[in-house]
Amino acid sequence: MVANAQEAPARVVYFVGSGNAPLDQHLTALLKRQLGPATSLNEVSDDQLATLENSPIITVGPAAFSRARQANRSAAILAMLVDRSFISAFAERSPGQISAVLYDVPLIRQALTGKAILPQATKIALLATADSVELYEPLIDELPAYGMSARIFLVESNDNLISTLVRALGYGDFLLAAPDSAIYNPRTIKHILLTAYRRNQIVIGPTQAYVKAGSLASSYAPFPEMVEMAGSFLSTFFETGAYPEPSYPEEFRVEVNAQVARSLNIPLPSREDIATRVDRQLAINGEASDE
Repeated sequence: MVANAQEAPARVVYFVGSGNAPLDQHLTALLKRQLGPATSLNEVSDDQLATLENSPIITVGPAAFSRARQANRSAAILAMLVDRSFISAFAERSPGQISAVLYDVPLIRQALTGKAILPQATKIALLATADSVELYEPLIDELPAYGMSARIFLVESNDNLISTLVRALGYGDFLLAAPDSAIYNPRTIKHILLTAYRRNQIVIGPTQAYVKAGSLASSYAPFPEMVEMAGSFLSTFFETGAYPEPSYPEEFRVEVNAQVARSLNIPLPSREDIATRVDRQLAINGEASDE
């Protein structure tokens, strides 16, 4: 019996939370269920991070990742709730040691979410700063395969955000918002949405949270799907000593704001129907952003 116990030691995964207690508790419960009894999930303080060796660390959000990375440069970190734009440089410098279950939604998926709601849409308006223009470059290359095009409108300062937005709304069939906090943040979102809806234009994205604020729709990855991918990444790490490269979950759902749709007189398909249409389009054309 003792020999058998020694053959199968419990695996240990460390957890660095976001500081949002309900979120961290929800994720730890899902992770424990996913990992099973043979793997121990231990929350760890910032002081303890520097002493960890060889064991994988899950971090929740950009701040938790940054704390873990600064405390222990050799740590094997699997980041959750981070965007591709945040984590990609770290993962490229430390392949196998740094990886992520990506939280942002591929922009081509968001664009197709808008088209599933407005099938006649062909032109998409994009707002960007000089620092965030590159976020949209892959999308602009991908859109023609789906019968769409996009134009970027550059916001040079906070003072000209609304005037730039008005020009963008005059061009596009809808406004597609990326996770660009310089433009889309709690301070600006109300003004952006009111300006759009006064002109009978819809806003898609940037996240599920903004749909509650008044954006018409956004795709999002469900927590169980992200946790399942994290479990798969950890299994690979325990078997090979390296994580796979950062990836998006395979399943996405759609959040909609039915009240906004009614006020704009937009007939809204069901959330499931929108997600199915998007998946079908991506399957036909191939999701280039994931290649």
